[in-house]
Amino acid sequence: MSLNQLHKQLKEKQIKFLFTDYYDTIVHRRVHPNYVQRIWAKMIIRELGLTLSIDNLYFTRQESVKYLEKKLKKDIDEIPYQRLKEEVCKRLINDEIISTDSKEEFIALFEIADARAEASVQYLDQKVLDTIKYFKSNGGKVYLISDFYGSISLFEKLLEHHGIIDLFDGIYTSSSSELSKYSGTIYEPVLSELDVDPKEAMMIGDNERSDYSNAIKSGLSAYLLPHKKYTRKNKRNNFGNDKKQLRSVLNALYNKCKRGSAIPFTEYAIFYHIFAERLYETAKRKNIKDLFFLSREGQYLKKLFDSYQEFTALRSDHKIRTHYLKISRHAALQMSLQDIEKEPFTFLSKKYSNISTEDFLIAVNCPDELRESIINDLNVDGKASVEGFFSSSIFESLKQNKSFLNYYDKHRSESRKAFETYIQSFGADIENEGIHLADIGWGGTMQEAIYTFFDEKIPVTGYYLGLNEIYDIQPLTKRYGLNFSLMPYPDYNDHIIMANMQLYEQFSAADHGSALDYSLDADGYTLEYHKPEEKWLYDNHIKAHQEQMSEHHKELLSRLQPICYSEEMMQVAMSKIALKVGLFQSFKKLKFLDTLSHGFYQNVGTNQVGISYEPPKIKSPVGSAIRFLMTPEKYFRYLVKLKPALYKKNKAIAMLAPMWLFYLYFGFNKYFRFKILKRYFLLKYNAFK
Repeated sequence: MSLNQLHKQLKEKQIKFLFTDYYDTIVHRRVHPNYVQRIWAKMIIRELGLTLSIDNLYFTRQESVKYLEKKLKKDIDEIPYQRLKEEVCKRLINDEIISTDSKEEFIALFEIADARAEASVQYLDQKVLDTIKYFKSNGGKVYLISDFYGSISLFEKLLEHHGIIDLFDGIYTSSSSELSKYSGTIYEPVLSELDVDPKEAMMIGDNERSDYSNAIKSGLSAYLLPHKKYTRKNKRNNFGNDKKQLRSVLNALYNKCKRGSAIPFTEYAIFYHIFAERLYETAKRKNIKDLFFLSREGQYLKKLFDSYQEFTALRSDHKIRTHYLKISRHAALQMSLQDIEKEPFTFLSKKYSNISTEDFLIAVNCPDELRESIINDLNVDGKASVEGFFSSSIFESLKQNKSFLNYYDKHRSESRKAFETYIQSFGADIENEGIHLADIGWGGTMQEAIYTFFDEKIPVTGYYLGLNEIYDIQPLTKRYGLNFSLMPYPDYNDHIIMANMQLYEQFSAADHGSALDYSLDADGYTLEYHKPEEKWLYDNHIKAHQEQMSEHHKELLSRLQPICYSEEMMQVAMSKIALKVGLFQSFKKLKFLDTLSHGFYQNVGTNQVGISYEPPKIKSPVGSAIRFLMTPEKYFRYLVKLKPALYKKNKAIAMLAPMWLFYLYFGFNKYFRFKILKRYFLLKYNAFK
């Protein structure tokens, strides 16, 4: 039958009331109907920060339905929606997944998540919709009748989402009336309520029993839509798996970023997106109310996080408040300085143990004239590097210099007061909630400085894209690497994903300079300096790069939403992308990296410009070769820098580097170790992780 015949029958039979089915009639799903409830489970878990898996919550809901079918002696679609909510909630409380105090919030989010999950996979059947609109425009009344697990208000949300709610004069669902089309019990009560003559009404739908035969038995006209192909499609959607769908989406974006029109390395959007996703899930799980994104990489990370939260959050009134805190290692040093006899200068002594006297004075923002005067008083070569500076006689003399001490004490006091006022300006309840930081990583220098600033009394927790250095982590300074981490130990994927950390920094650069200090007289409390090389690089390259990554991020938001992947699946998929990104660098990418290098600026110490690579220290070539063959991922951080290093010396040789061989070996090595050796040999405990 064609829709022309439907038009004809509506006219010939003088139909005044059109009853229509919803699913596989005016909308279709891109997934199997039951899969929608897995998406629902994903959303509920993410929003409430639950600790169970998607499948566990999905099967909890499925079993609740089966139990209520027996208890209430009703068909599956006739179960009252509220009873379903309460039954699922009851089971979760019993298993201590949620508390009794969370019941009200869970019940409220239940329907919101259902609506969001359904909307994410639905699309309209425009031909059927046009027919209904034509009927409506000629004075007909249209009513929606569906065998559906949800409430009428849930249906209203879906119709509003599609922009067609005004098309319907009323909505009837099996769960709301506890009657169904499948049993044939819903038609007569609806006709009676509307005071409609069955001869003036027609039911249209795709199910022969529910929408056609039972409608005719109730005295209505009926029209069966030729939509069996959608039923077959629903059955086919039982096949496939989440892992393949996830890899397909990520690979599609990776391949898109390889096109000639794409800016090099915009596939890094994948890594930033995953960080935003995990940060949101972690914050919800820990009930974090305020997140402080640290400058400068935090500016772009905050933008992506806010975008992720805007797209994902089920309730706008439960959003996490985000703040942008301008800070740097240099500025953090100023505001956290202690008395000169107590200050350990931890970061400087670790990173620049052989610093010169002049560079040390620059590090504490000592003005030029005073700096020169102090160096003259000390009678030393200010530019000469001092081995073990912080345990040297020069440093001891400096600590006795009155001019330095007067400046040092005044400087740290003013900087401290300004930073304290700056923190208070955000309006976060840090005394009761602690401080939760989000940043690119890698160790937690600024986290330590902020913790020290508050006299080690306020918990300062760090959530980083990656954690690559381990300081003396205390109970009040916990930190987490969300994409990769050395804690509790680095595994195969961690080694791959952390390989080129400097690029994570470069691609998330900010549009402003580095914070040098804090002042009550400064605009926004910060004194800043934007290195010309950095500003040029941002204006001419990074800005456009970030804009393109943001578009990719939005694409990922949409395409990943209906896929029910686990964190482990994502970690493996991300690692495979990182492997390809690190090994396969085109001429265009190498040229782009060379450009980036000229704008990379270190804001502590000698302010070195340029990305520096440290070659591996090889004591035994044979031993290193064996270790590479056994655990190549531990050497991946050197491999990703091979082509850029060759490019600077000889472009032709760089392009001839056999990176495909390395890629194939990584695949072979991983399969052999984790699919064969790990399964049968204790060697895994001594040689592999």
